[in-house]
Amino acid sequence: MILKNYTLKNSVLKSCALKATVGTLVGLSSFAVLADETEEPWVDMSDPTAVYSSATIGGGTEGIDLSASYGGYLSGVYKHRFTVAAKHDLDFYEVNYLLLNAKSNSGVTFDSSWSEDIRADGNDFDDVNDTSIGFFAKLAFMDNHLNFYPKVSVGYLWDGDIEDTTYVKFDATTRYTFNRMYWVGITPSYAHGFKGADLNEWEATIDAGVQLSDTFGFSVSANDDEEFTANVTFAF
Repeated sequence: MILKNYTLKNSVLKSCALKATVGTLVGLSSFAVLADETEEPWVDMSDPTAVYSSATIGGGTEGIDLSASYGGYLSGVYKHRFTVAAKHDLDFYEVNYLLLNAKSNSGVTFDSSWSEDIRADGNDFDDVNDTSIGFFAKLAFMDNHLNFYPKVSVGYLWDGDIEDTTYVKFDATTRYTFNRMYWVGITPSYAHGFKGADLNEWEATIDAGVQLSDTFGFSVSANDDEEFTANVTFAF
């Protein structure tokens, strides 16, 4: 009789332990699913139109580059990003503003730089100022692995060694992401001056990057002027 009671109690205990274990696993699974559903979106550092706040430090053949961005929700379907940068060992400065329509994946940019050294038609111009407005779109292909970012800008160059010049510029930035960590890209550009200096320039930049987390990424770039830069980006 004692043995039967012991066996019955042992079976009850095992049954309770099994139910508790199953209940715990179900609870943990539900929590994991809920956490996955509420997890913040992955910041895509390969996307030049992505809106997020960040700090970047870079260096290369032209010296040290520093930049900081503030990005966030504006109103309705609109997001915006404001960026300030000091480049080439603080030799010239940039201020950029991007307004994005998140529904249509298109928007407008306002870009300004001061005291930049540029090359046009085989000639070097020092301490040139540049202001432009641009219109861009994002076109996704191959299940968002291949993204195309066409952009057309109208700008004005002045001061320094160059004649005051109005120009139009076309950029065709392309990015291919192997997964959310690794990406490569190329940006061919064409600028044509239609008032002022005889500006008729083709340029190209190639890029590659690895994003190790939602907040940290590393990238490298090189252009046809044989300038090379490596950047480390911290998103927050």
